[in-house]
Amino acid sequence: MTQMHTTNNHIQRHNGSMSQRVLMVLIITAALVMLAFASMVSADTNQKPDHVIAETTNRMLDALKQEREFIRSQPSRVHELANQIIMPHVDFQKMSSWVLGKYWRRATAEQKQQFPAQFRNLILRTYATALSEYTDETISYLPLRGNDNATDVTVKTIIERTAGPGIPVAYRMHKTDDSWKVYDISIDGISLVNNYRRSFSSEIRRHGLDSLISKLTIKNRALVAKNNQLASN
Repeated sequence: MTQMHTTNNHIQRHNGSMSQRVLMVLIITAALVMLAFASMVSADTNQKPDHVIAETTNRMLDALKQEREFIRSQPSRVHELANQIIMPHVDFQKMSSWVLGKYWRRATAEQKQQFPAQFRNLILRTYATALSEYTDETISYLPLRGNDNATDVTVKTIIERTAGPGIPVAYRMHKTDDSWKVYDISIDGISLVNNYRRSFSSEIRRHGLDSLISKLTIKNRALVAKNNQLASN
């Protein structure tokens, strides 16, 4: 796909491409934030989101550290963890509607089933790969601002690194009937949803939504094959 970005160049600054090193930091950062979010949303929705994150993230990251050696020999374990812990707590229907924008409103019922499924697989495998490269970064949590009764909030965090300044990360979530769910993450001011929207909309304008879904399916199959090959080595 000529306009779709690969894993290491999904996220770009508005004034040009970032270096590969910074891109990987951002990808890993997003994965860590999604991991933290998964801890948060599984708890009682009456709890304040920032309090739940602070209480549960350390346990999640500790589990990742404890399995590090096993993950090195069995990379598919990260995929399993991400699928079990993170994915159930991301609102892919809402995220998909934001990513596709006007094209979502024009999509058929079948397309509205197919696209979120393939988009979910893309996100899962991208961030499972990033999580496997976790290197003991820590997360600081900024005070949550806004109405306590709000059903749509932004939680701001900072990824503290051993070298270089911290990376600000904000993630947006909304409260459903029984849980909080994420639908966008911004890393150093760069929105995950907006970046996918730009790359996907270009493909849709050129070739249509069915073409995008087909190419995502092919990409996901290739990633599955790659992961299977790594696991067999």
